[in-house]
Amino acid sequence: MKGTFVGAWERLVVTAKARARQTQRILAADGVNGILRRVAGRMERRFGVQGQSIPLHPADIADSTRLIAPAAAPDVADRPLRIAWVTTPPSAGSGGHTTMFRMIEGLEAAGHSTTLCLYDIYRGDVALHENTVRESWPRVRSSVRDSAQGFGEADVWIATSWQTAHVLASHPELPGTRMYFVQDYEPYFYPHGALAALAEDSYRFGFTGITAGAWLSGELGERFGMECAHFEFGADANVYSLRDAAPRAGVVLYTKPGVARRGHELGVLALQRFVEQVPEAPVHLFGDPPGTLPFSAVSHGRLTPAELNELYNSCRVGLSLSFTNVSLIPWELQACGVVPVVNDARHNRAVLRNSEVHWAAPTPGALAEAMVAAWRGYDPSSTPTRQAAAVAGDSWDESARVVTEFIENTVRTGRRDLLDGARHSS
Repeated sequence: MKGTFVGAWERLVVTAKARARQTQRILAADGVNGILRRVAGRMERRFGVQGQSIPLHPADIADSTRLIAPAAAPDVADRPLRIAWVTTPPSAGSGGHTTMFRMIEGLEAAGHSTTLCLYDIYRGDVALHENTVRESWPRVRSSVRDSAQGFGEADVWIATSWQTAHVLASHPELPGTRMYFVQDYEPYFYPHGALAALAEDSYRFGFTGITAGAWLSGELGERFGMECAHFEFGADANVYSLRDAAPRAGVVLYTKPGVARRGHELGVLALQRFVEQVPEAPVHLFGDPPGTLPFSAVSHGRLTPAELNELYNSCRVGLSLSFTNVSLIPWELQACGVVPVVNDARHNRAVLRNSEVHWAAPTPGALAEAMVAAWRGYDPSSTPTRQAAAVAGDSWDESARVVTEFIENTVRTGRRDLLDGARHSS
């Protein structure tokens, strides 16, 4: 017990010192206004309020109508590649960063070296960010750099968000092949306005896209002429799996109030109607605090993947809502034997392609009706295994292999037949 307290105290002291150094850096570079922007940004992230401040330094905002041709890529021949991922600082539990790190692990397993070039507008301590990476993704061997201190050298540069795409496009002096790892259509994250326009412009920078699922690849190709390849979604079989004869009665929803694309309010309305018809079903919520609810529910807060696996294995039905690119949650639910009820939309159906999903119109009544039917039709002797079998072939290892092969062939041979458009036309 004493050792635990001492360890926690030491971590607290280290964090406090790092925050003090960070404050000094912000004051030196940006003055008091920089501190105020930092506080505002933390409030936005903490309470799910989407502010309109631009999360880029002015010098890092690129313009697709004023691009300078980047320096020529180095000759890589047959040697291992040096691959730099330009990304925002990862936070523990981040789904987007976890998907990125799965691809990085695949590249490292193939013998390539990787670097994380962290872009932190708030000038955080890179040592703390690196510690988060080592603790949360221990298999990742990437070196970690603060982009404010220089990008170093690489054969391949991969932007991972609209912000880091702007950063990369603002540095044409960096030689190397330029790619863009796209996991969602980010202009939809904002109301029509400045941030949406800047996010949209990032798809015009001429980077080769690697997208999460076919829907994004199609959207970017049709709207912007962006050349893309895509990888499929999966569930981590080392984490999400069936437990033997687990009793099931619950329903589960991921809660993210304030993030419009997750449809929190609609999920609550649907659950209210579900509870009226199936009052004996326990309701489980995980994620951010859901606020006041019109029904009884267990709010678990943020859970680790192992804890989620336990929770899923106590449930019959999971409600998964996404109004941009499809969520990862349906694959995890199915791997644990849970019936996913998903809002019916082209962007979801284009990626989540199996017959065990229950689709419903995005209205409270339709979603509740689908949940009631799934809950009452749940057969403990057959439904769990049927659901798990539906995603058994959806492997993140295969997705990482596809991404690795695409990067290798694009950089070394310039082959275009691996692009989605080329595949569709052949």
